[in-house]
Amino acid sequence: MKNWFIEQQLNWTFLDQQDFIQDLAACEQDSIWHAEGNVYVHTKMVIDALLQLPEYQQCTPNDQYILQLAALLHDIAKPQCTFVEDGRIVSPRHAKVGEKVTRDYLWDMPFGQRETVCSLVRLHGLPLWSLDKPNPNREVIASSWRVRNELIYIIAKADVLGRICQDQAELLERAEYFKELCLENDCYTAPRTFYNEHSRFKFFQNNDAYPADRFDDTAFEVIILSGIAGSGKDTYAATLDMPMVSLDDLRIAMKVKRGDTTGEGHVVQRAYQMAKTYAAHQQSFVWNSTNITADMRAKIINALLPYNPKFKIVYLETSVQNVFNRRQGQIPRAALQKMYRSLDLPQYTEAHEVVYIRQ
Repeated sequence: MKNWFIEQQLNWTFLDQQDFIQDLAACEQDSIWHAEGNVYVHTKMVIDALLQLPEYQQCTPNDQYILQLAALLHDIAKPQCTFVEDGRIVSPRHAKVGEKVTRDYLWDMPFGQRETVCSLVRLHGLPLWSLDKPNPNREVIASSWRVRNELIYIIAKADVLGRICQDQAELLERAEYFKELCLENDCYTAPRTFYNEHSRFKFFQNNDAYPADRFDDTAFEVIILSGIAGSGKDTYAATLDMPMVSLDDLRIAMKVKRGDTTGEGHVVQRAYQMAKTYAAHQQSFVWNSTNITADMRAKIINALLPYNPKFKIVYLETSVQNVFNRRQGQIPRAALQKMYRSLDLPQYTEAHEVVYIRQ
């Protein structure tokens, strides 16, 4: 990262030599939405527009640094997501994939800064489409728990100004509607406040239109560990004086080897049986497995919801080199790399509490 900036400005002499920038230059866009040309041209125009925005100029130096990185990387995944469909150039899912690519590039920068950039890459198009969502209020409240909506608005506005298209005025108007929607929901410059953690959890679980104040009647806690293999979950679990459902321990006890699909299914089935037994007795416990995707975590939470526990997700990570060193000879390097590409960082919308630990 030290070569990416000179005196708080992006260093294009260095960046233009990087493979990902050359990939952007080779990625064409549909002229209806991007008459300016390829993704590289668009990216530079977005950054130029960003630097001219009064909202950007009023930001703190740290926010300006974050916004420049987000503008640089907001379309980073377009080269791998772009194809021609019905004669038009399209790039579906480029924001979602872009979040993962960005996290890979920035893995070892300070966690808070990195995740702010990743969230802006993931959500940079939200202001343009929030009103088309089934529940716009929920969308902006949810995004406020990932990153300040104010920053999403700034990057989206720069994204619109940094292109040539016939509907630019309409897109800018949509960005303003997004800002107003955030202001109406008290979540433009900070996360929307809730009566308590349980009210927040139920709001996102139930897909409510508006937050409601709920009494917290949870009687026990389920701690769900999350992280790439080798990130330190076992070490952390050992500090907790609680019963544990460990998929690794079950594999050993049941003599199931990695890659045994049938055996793995039996391990997971046994894990759920143990978890439900603890939950039926309102016994707090730890679920220790990788749980690196939102779907994995949601399956556990949905299975245990009827028992009404408090859910706490503890996400752990370390450097890539530490992971490879710790799991060398146990898990193939390709499998570990696949985990990195699959990672969905836990969000506050998933559980009562989310804790992030970088070791």
